[in-house]
Amino acid sequence: MLSRLISDNTTSYTKHIGIIFLAVVLVNIIFRMFYLEYSSYWYDEIISIKAASEDFGHIKHVSEWDNNPPFYYYCLSVWIKIWNDSEFVSRLLSVLFIAFGGGVLFLFANQHFNKITAIIASLFYLSNNFIYNYSHETRAYALVVLLALLSSYLFFKLKNDLTWKNTVLLGLCNFFLIYTHYIVGLVLVFQWLFVLIWFYKPFIKKYLISTLLVIVLVLLRFSKKQWLLIVGFNKPESKFWLQKSDLDLLYKTLSEFFFQSYFILPFILVITFGIILFFKLKNQEKWQVYLYSLLLGIGSIVILYFVGKRVSIFLDRYLIFCLPFVFLLIAATISLFRYKIVVIILAVVFSIYSMFHIDFKAEKSMNYREAVTYIKSNTTTADLIIVKTKDMQPLFSYYYEKDYLKEKRKQLQQKNIVFCNAWEDLSVNIGDFKRVIVVDSFYELNPSEHDFVKQLSVSNKLISTNSKYKGIRITEYHKVD
Repeated sequence: MLSRLISDNTTSYTKHIGIIFLAVVLVNIIFRMFYLEYSSYWYDEIISIKAASEDFGHIKHVSEWDNNPPFYYYCLSVWIKIWNDSEFVSRLLSVLFIAFGGGVLFLFANQHFNKITAIIASLFYLSNNFIYNYSHETRAYALVVLLALLSSYLFFKLKNDLTWKNTVLLGLCNFFLIYTHYIVGLVLVFQWLFVLIWFYKPFIKKYLISTLLVIVLVLLRFSKKQWLLIVGFNKPESKFWLQKSDLDLLYKTLSEFFFQSYFILPFILVITFGIILFFKLKNQEKWQVYLYSLLLGIGSIVILYFVGKRVSIFLDRYLIFCLPFVFLLIAATISLFRYKIVVIILAVVFSIYSMFHIDFKAEKSMNYREAVTYIKSNTTTADLIIVKTKDMQPLFSYYYEKDYLKEKRKQLQQKNIVFCNAWEDLSVNIGDFKRVIVVDSFYELNPSEHDFVKQLSVSNKLISTNSKYKGIRITEYHKVD
C-alpha cells in the first residue's frame, strides 16, 4: 500500500541548471529588496557598521568585543567601502547572501533528491518570514545560512568525488563558517558524526585533511581572546539578550521556523513520516542526505535547547542555519507522493499564503533615525542632550552627524551632547543649561536609572516624555529657577 502512495522520483533537473540557479537567486533578490531602508539601524546593526568602518587590520579586535568572529565584518567592510554605509546598501549584502543561499539549496535538493523537492524547498525558503526578516539585517546571519548550505553541498560533493580541489574548498568553507559564527561549528560536529557512522575510509581520510586545514586556519587567525570567548561564552548568569531555554522559548522558535504555531505539529509529523519512508525506500544515498539534513535541521535545535538549559545560549537567530534543512526534510518527504501536480499546487498555495504573512517592512526594535531627526530639529546649542548609554554613541552619532562612522570619528563635534551610563559619568555642569533632553534606550535594564532620574530632578523639572519612537524614550527637563 505504501508503494502506491509514494514514488521514489530520482529524476534530477539537469538541463540548463546554471540558468535555473541564477533565476532562483534573482527571484530571491527582487523579492527581498522591498523596504530595505524602511527601518533605521538598531543597536546590533550599528555594531556591524562600526566594526566594518575600522581599518582592515583592526576589525578582528573590534569583533572580540562583540563576542563574534570577524569574517562577516571583513565582507561588510569591503562592501561599504566600495559603495556606502546606508541602510539600503549594507542590508543589500545580506539579501545577496540569502539569495545565493536559495540557489545553493535548489542545487543541493535537486542533486540529491529530485526536482519536486528542489522546487518545494525553494518556495518554503522564499516565503518564510523569519528568513525574510534576517535578509534585512546588517548582521552575519544571512552569511551563516549561505555558508552552511555551501558546506553541505561541498561535503557531499567530496563524498562522491574525492579530489584535492573538493577537499580544500570544503576546508576553506568550514573555516569561514566558524569564522562567521561560533555556534555554527555544530555543522562540523554533525559532519564528523556522519563520516564516522558510515565509516567510508577514503572519505574519512579526505575529510580529516579538510578538517586539518580548518584547524591550521583557526590557529593562525583566532586570537587568544576569541578562544577565551568560546570557552566562557555567555555563562549561565548572562541575562541580557540571551536566555536559558524553556518550553515557551522553544515554542516561539518553532513557530517562527514552521511559519505559524499551528503548523508545528503537522510539519513534525511530516518529518517523522519522512524518516520512515526514506528508511524503507532502501536508497542509501537519499537516506544519507535525509539523515544529514535531520541532524542539521532538527538535531541542532535539540542540542542547543538542552545546552541552553544550563548556559544562556539558546536564541532563534542563532539557529537560522537549521532552517533550509528543515525545509529540505519537509520538501523531500512530500515529493515522494505519486500525485506530483497536487503536491506542487499545495506547496504553491501554502507559499502564497505564507507570503501574505511576511512582515515586509521588517521594523526594527529601535527607530533612532526619526528620533535623532526630531532632536536635531527641536534643540539648539543652548540645550544639553544626554544620550544613554555610552554604547549608543555610534548609533546616535551615525544619524546626527554625516559620515561619522565612515570618517572614524571618536566623538561628536557638538559640545552639548554627552553619552553616559550613570549620573557619575556626566562631565558637564547641568546648571549651565536651561533645558535638558535625555535620550534613553534599554532604560528598563539600566540598574542606575532610578538614581539618575532622582539626581537630575533635584535641579530640574520634568516637562514631558516622548515614547513615540520605537525603543527610545525622549524626556525633557527644564531648569528650576
